[in-house]
Amino acid sequence: LARRGYILQNYPEDVLMPGEKRATLTKSKGIHDLLLHERRVFADALKNDLLTIKTITKQGALAHLMASRSPVIVEEVPAPHSAYTRGRRWYANSRFDRQGLP
Repeated sequence: LARRGYILQNYPEDVLMPGEKRATLTKSKGIHDLLLHERRVFADALKNDLLTIKTITKQGALAHLMASRSPVIVEEVPAPHSAYTRGRRWYANSRFDRQGLP
């Protein structure tokens, strides 16, 4: 995503992110790692235009993505019942944090 200049915004909460490993698997298999429920949530987010894909074309912003100074995936605002006050952010170097949307 970062190499192509794409940012995913409003990624669904509680859906495994790329590079995140499920405890029950030894090797990541991409979208196949998602549970059926997670696949439905992800597909619904795409169909209903909740998950948006933004294209970055400016060289400086693209360099920030590649250097992991800017997030590549930004999770949606956590639900009111969530244990977290902010959403997750995923960077090109596979680092996550919880400093996303409040």
